[in-house]
Amino acid sequence: MDERIFSVSEISQEIRRVVEEYIPSVWIEGEVSNFMQSRAGHIYFSLKDSLALIDCVVWKSNTSSIRFQITTGMQLIVRGDVTTYGAQSKYQINVREIRTAGFGNLYLAFEALKEKMNNAGYFDESRKREIPRFPTRVGIVTSPTGAAIQDMLQISRRRNPAVEIIIYPALVQGDSAADSIVAGIRTFNMMNNVDFIIIGRGGGSIEDLWAFNEEKLVVAVANSRLPVVSAVGHEVDYTLSDFAADLRAPTPSAAIELTIPELSEIQNRIDQFEQLASRAVLRKYQSVLQRIESAQKRLESNRPIGLIHQRIQRVDQMEMRMFLLIRQILQNRRSDFENFTQMLKVLNPKSVLNRGFSIVYHLPEKKIVKSVNNVAGGDAIQIEVSDGAFDARVGENNS
Repeated sequence: MDERIFSVSEISQEIRRVVEEYIPSVWIEGEVSNFMQSRAGHIYFSLKDSLALIDCVVWKSNTSSIRFQITTGMQLIVRGDVTTYGAQSKYQINVREIRTAGFGNLYLAFEALKEKMNNAGYFDESRKREIPRFPTRVGIVTSPTGAAIQDMLQISRRRNPAVEIIIYPALVQGDSAADSIVAGIRTFNMMNNVDFIIIGRGGGSIEDLWAFNEEKLVVAVANSRLPVVSAVGHEVDYTLSDFAADLRAPTPSAAIELTIPELSEIQNRIDQFEQLASRAVLRKYQSVLQRIESAQKRLESNRPIGLIHQRIQRVDQMEMRMFLLIRQILQNRRSDFENFTQMLKVLNPKSVLNRGFSIVYHLPEKKIVKSVNNVAGGDAIQIEVSDGAFDARVGENNS
């Protein structure tokens, strides 16, 4: 007899049938990790102990029976059916009932260290400093290969390409991560070559983010001479570094949005300063002119003709000097603005295209090609020149 050959989906369905048929509804206790609620209202999380982890899902139809807020680190007791998720070859619990059982070890450790650091004064508002409003150079301590840094760089270039970003490559997860981030903070403080520091990474479980809860890192953030922005995880994620930092950003991308002003804002500020300076000079001129006119009237009433003529001449001279001063101030403001505008044009990477250069993107992700090793024969590329772009394919890689 020929042996039956299953397709992948068929064997996945068979495994699911066996699991659901022979494993009854069970009660499980564990610590919550990787908590998430979808826009559709379904709840996903994992339960773990020291040796294992299992995924759980609460469908929206069952969420109304939950009378408390589930958070990462809670200890829960759940009842549900063991099933499988064939798309990822994983087994999970379809949860039907949930009870609280306290908090897990990581959550308790977090709260204990939070209280200790708070009592030591590391979270005091009086320690926090203002983030420079118009930075020219920003230091970022994060993984150089993560998605977070790519988003941060893209947003920074869009908002203000004149701001220089310096990256300190650090580990952001694992046993050595806290030491690596501390080293980055100390390096920037030693070199004193940036206006402020951003530390951060993308989202993850409480275990993934734990480096940002370690005491050594919290102390380094609080004691940094340079202002520090903490940008760890998603908006719902909080770490102890957030409390010690001078500014907490809900996400790495938000850190750039909050700290790097757009060019239009800078140009508006320059215009405002020019208007304020002009008005101040004009008010001063009018005040002096009024005093002179008042003195002239007093002199005319006493008819000292010779003195009056001298005063009139002085008034004319002062008026001329004031007009020259106003003109010089306006010219200086206009020159500063033109120099700043020219500097922005020079710093614009696409201005190079007008000199005959081009930018090559690898498709479909439209990533800039920096080396022949980034492409292979037959790859789709897009070439951007000064007046537009066109698609092409790589013929032969002559690396």
